[in-house]
Amino acid sequence: MGMIYRTLIRPLVFRLPPERSHALAVASFRASPAWRLAGRILARRDASLETTLAGLTFPNPVGVAAGFDKDCEVLESLLNVGFGYAVGGTVTLDPRPGNPRPRMLRLGADDALLNSLGFPGKGIENAARRLGKLSPGQKSRTLISISGTEDDDILECHRRLEPLVAGVEVNISSPNTAGLAVFQEPLRLSALIRRVSEEKKKPLFVKLPRFEDAAVLVELATAAVEAGADGLVTANTLPVEDDRLATGRGGLSGQPLFESTLKLVAAVKQASPNHVAVIGCGGISTGNQAQAVLDAGASAVQLYTALVYEGPAIAGSICRQLLRG
Repeated sequence: MGMIYRTLIRPLVFRLPPERSHALAVASFRASPAWRLAGRILARRDASLETTLAGLTFPNPVGVAAGFDKDCEVLESLLNVGFGYAVGGTVTLDPRPGNPRPRMLRLGADDALLNSLGFPGKGIENAARRLGKLSPGQKSRTLISISGTEDDDILECHRRLEPLVAGVEVNISSPNTAGLAVFQEPLRLSALIRRVSEEKKKPLFVKLPRFEDAAVLVELATAAVEAGADGLVTANTLPVEDDRLATGRGGLSGQPLFESTLKLVAAVKQASPNHVAVIGCGGISTGNQAQAVLDAGASAVQLYTALVYEGPAIAGSICRQLLRG
């Protein structure tokens, strides 16, 4: 199916503006019975792929990152097509329109995306309603990404949504959201995560920013772990300037980030206690790349841009490659 997507479907979909094609992709995943059937072909199930992540057990280490299913509409279908786990969101307390358009670009020559979305979404009430419809088995493989620019907003999101999922990912790293960078300072992040940790009953993950200086990232990761984080997602998109975006800057994702991800995962893992799960995120689209990130110290991986460029068979394809070694 991967070849069919790349040669027939993707050229048609890519004729649409990026946000419109993304909306179309999400709409297609709403046909959950069809994807349940398709998953019998696309998904690769093998006991040797089973993955433990901060005490959670998933059927394989390949997860879909936050950002694809912002409003938690199609998590069931994403799990059905072969992802070991899925991250919904990022969810904020109140509905947000996001940044002005244009705010998303394709960089087709690099299999990359550039976005300045800024957390557009329908807010916590919608997310809670959607997550509440998941079956117990689906909830056990679902994480929710939450964020905000105020501690109390993030805490409220955590309180409301943690009972509905397997774990929570706090996103303090989006380069596209005004006011979020305040949490990218170790003492400030420590204070936030400590407050969340005092209330948590399930694994808590922190999605780290993509700093080019690994030492700076390690300092932030250490602050999160010492404050109570159980896992670290390494790392978010790379901030870049681009006048084609209305905001003049955005976050780069996709293939160009792979070498950076390898380096940052290795640095964060080396500096973290053994019980802390490190998840590699950025530029992963093949089994060889996923294996390299796992070998660098990650317990699991996440992807989003590869789903856009390679289609719904991507998770099963990576799993098959992992099995072949």
